[in-house]
Amino acid sequence: MKYFKKSIGLIAVFLLLPLLAGCIALPVEDAVLPPPITRVPEPRQMRTRLVERGDVIHFANHPVTHIPIRQEALSFPVAGQRISGIFANVGDEVREGDILAELERPYIWEQLATARWDEEMLLLHITQLAQRHNFALNQAEISGIPVDDSFYLSEHTRLHGELGLVRMRLEHLYNQVDQMIIYAPFDGVVVWTRDIVPVMWSNIGVPVITIADQQQYIFRLVGQMAEIMEVGAEYNITIANQPFPAIVICPEEEGFVPPAQIGTAQPQAFFRLIGYDMPLITPSMFATVLVVFDYALDVLTIPNLNVNIVGDRIFVHMLEDDVLVLRDIQIGLRGNATTEVTYGLQEGDMVVLP
Repeated sequence: MKYFKKSIGLIAVFLLLPLLAGCIALPVEDAVLPPPITRVPEPRQMRTRLVERGDVIHFANHPVTHIPIRQEALSFPVAGQRISGIFANVGDEVREGDILAELERPYIWEQLATARWDEEMLLLHITQLAQRHNFALNQAEISGIPVDDSFYLSEHTRLHGELGLVRMRLEHLYNQVDQMIIYAPFDGVVVWTRDIVPVMWSNIGVPVITIADQQQYIFRLVGQMAEIMEVGAEYNITIANQPFPAIVICPEEEGFVPPAQIGTAQPQAFFRLIGYDMPLITPSMFATVLVVFDYALDVLTIPNLNVNIVGDRIFVHMLEDDVLVLRDIQIGLRGNATTEVTYGLQEGDMVVLP
């Protein structure tokens, strides 16, 4: 009986094997992917600007150079001497004769003091000799006995000879002192000084300090733009980002001769600042003159970047009900930053910046 049951079990297993093999061979379906996530792209941010009323100006800034009525770069006439100090700074007002810089030569001051002492002693001896001579003459006149004054005369000659030599020496020392000191040659303003370092040495012809007479402020414009400048016309000259009123002048009428141009001669115009609040002018200062060619006041304006010109068509991009559209326009004056709109837009319209 047991044998019969085992046989039935084996037969069942053999019968199921083909079925199991068939199941294993069946195709396997791919896994179902999750549905895609729908994303709406963010709208591009547009830069817009309202059409407004304003001024349109077409202008240009042209460089001008300062021409001082008088300016001098001062230097020491000797070389290889240590500079003890520069006693003025840029912007300082100085008077004629003021000491601006000095060399270090202590031995000259000692020699000068000795020479001055020698001069004083000789003058004292000459005075005493004259007193003794006068006393001897008075005694001779009272006593009636003539006096031999040859000694006094020879001593007088000797002392005056020594005094002459001492004074020649003093003159030489004073000349040396003058070479050690830079004096202001006129009333003016310091516009440049040499950089101060721990040890500075003098060089012949190398500037140490520069002063200028700034009682008048003259500027020169060189180039074709100078041809349109009319004498008497007023402009603004910008110096250190600050505008100053100026008037076009004729050098001959002002009584000064402008320095010659460097290079090829070109048309030139001259301006003089007017008013009371004057700037400090230095050699490295940059200045420009504002020339206005044309202007339109209180008109509809849009930035120049908004104006699109393709062939004969002029148009702008606009937002109408949040939709970007093109609109043809007509323009007037085109300025440096904005353009006048004469047709096609109204105040309050929204234009799109590029």
